[in-house]
Amino acid sequence: MWGDEKFRSLSPMQPCGQGLWIYLLTGSHTGPIPGLFRAGRAALAEDLEWTQEAFDKAFQEIFALGMAKADWKARVVWIQNAIKCNPPQSPNVVTSWGGEWQLIPECALKGEAYQVLKSCAYECGESFREAFDKALPKPFAKTMPNQEQEQEQEQETISPPALTRKLVKQKSPDPIVLKIYEKYPRKVARRAAYEAINKAIGRVAKEKSCSREDAADFIYQAVAEFRESPAGKKGEHTPHPATFMNQDKFFDHRGEWWRVNTNGNSSESNGQDVIGDVAARLAQEIA
Repeated sequence: MWGDEKFRSLSPMQPCGQGLWIYLLTGSHTGPIPGLFRAGRAALAEDLEWTQEAFDKAFQEIFALGMAKADWKARVVWIQNAIKCNPPQSPNVVTSWGGEWQLIPECALKGEAYQVLKSCAYECGESFREAFDKALPKPFAKTMPNQEQEQEQEQETISPPALTRKLVKQKSPDPIVLKIYEKYPRKVARRAAYEAINKAIGRVAKEKSCSREDAADFIYQAVAEFRESPAGKKGEHTPHPATFMNQDKFFDHRGEWWRVNTNGNSSESNGQDVIGDVAARLAQEIA
């Protein structure tokens, strides 16, 4: 679309956060790795026919909402949730990431992307895991974020030049979040689960107009019921904790968790369920 002659002859898009977001997701700079690509500020601004100042202002909107990050010195952009909306459909897709991965400059942002991509690939199964380990070599240690750090530590945020550089702290997960995670029947993708549980608590608190503690208790009780149901005892067919939380399955009618056949599916499931799941995930994760 962006390279089409007729499209480019139309009146240009004015600088704005929404316009830049669409461009980042669909522009010619995108590659085989969902959300991770090489691009500089000047090149992106020029392609949009925006001034550098207008581009920085629009990107600041996106950065402030946690939708994307950039290391402009290394010329690396990372859209964190892109992989959640576009997971690999086969091990061959993961293998195809290898060529582009080698071209991404080494930086802390590449290390952060590595952890997220690895988690996604590992969740897809053993063959995906093997393809990932073979295609994507681990970045240099100095560029890798410490994902297992449980104590508070300071690190520098990656921000646009227009922003003042600041320090943020990584903290141990909220005890309420840990309690819910420990109760859930599957223990996979821990970091993604922590984040999903924390966000789910916020959504429940808002919807029910209750305190965070009451919202967490509601989710905990739902997880306890799910754990004892056939749906919660399907082994590898039981959803990952992050999936359960992101899809707000704690609001499901409890009877649905008991209507499961020996194949691990709902007795009335069909292809439409898959379509519905994908649609729900896209709606929840894109932003």
